[in-house]
Amino acid sequence: MKEQNFSHPELSQSENLKIVFASFSKKLFYLRAQISAFILLENYAPFNPYMNFEYNLSGTVDKRHIRIANNTMINKCDELWVFGEISDGVLVEIYMAKKIKKKVRFFIPNERIDLFEEIPIEKVMLEDVSAWMWEFVIKDRNLERWHPRLRFQTTYPLVFPAYSKKNFYWQMHISKFCIDNRFVPLNPFMLFRYFLSDMVQREKIYAANNAFVRLGDVLWTFDAISNGVLAEMILAKKYKKPIKHFNIVEHKPEYVKFRKISNKSLIFEEDGLGDIYSNSRIS
Repeated sequence: MKEQNFSHPELSQSENLKIVFASFSKKLFYLRAQISAFILLENYAPFNPYMNFEYNLSGTVDKRHIRIANNTMINKCDELWVFGEISDGVLVEIYMAKKIKKKVRFFIPNERIDLFEEIPIEKVMLEDVSAWMWEFVIKDRNLERWHPRLRFQTTYPLVFPAYSKKNFYWQMHISKFCIDNRFVPLNPFMLFRYFLSDMVQREKIYAANNAFVRLGDVLWTFDAISNGVLAEMILAKKYKKPIKHFNIVEHKPEYVKFRKISNKSLIFEEDGLGDIYSNSRIS
């Protein structure tokens, strides 16, 4: 069986969407899915920290590592889009993006909460932020001595965790495992849940997913290989991304333990996928 005989809708979509970092206050946490959907409908791939990490992975990891992960993604993304009022954290993210010459755009919700209107920088509103700090950002003055988050100089490599929908319920444990190993997870089941409840066409989510596989430094698989995971492995191979495999050795409600395994130990969800894997020369 040849690699070209393998068909999956993900492999027929673009891999070249630009990546947008979605920056917004916790007050708009309830609109996080709508914000991601809006970015997808504009034909960009959204890195939405309140989707990817929920609210600091429910306190299961040190918040410092989440901040480093977000700072890393601002460096990696193509543009930063701001939604709603400028909070303290959003101000820092704008400052960082401007410092490295990233395009910054501003949006506010309109009467329908699933739509957003772009506004000029002169019309943005502040949320508990000193006017002088905002002035520093607008005029590109140095703000780093005033804000502790700007002292984080560390960055982490990016990992795309690929796993079957049958393991959807392990999503947060998988992200925690990545962060604990000092990798930024581009976790598709966190970023898009299950196709964002079909708020946008699935083809757009496949394209965004592909963009994150391309952006990642490595791809890690978890547990049995489904046809979707195999498609992501084939795409990672195309971009010469290293691939590692993990299975679950122990799981309880409060934690999951993962162990690295060899290519020979892989398990496939469907008959024939193992043959496709071998003939694709991914290993």
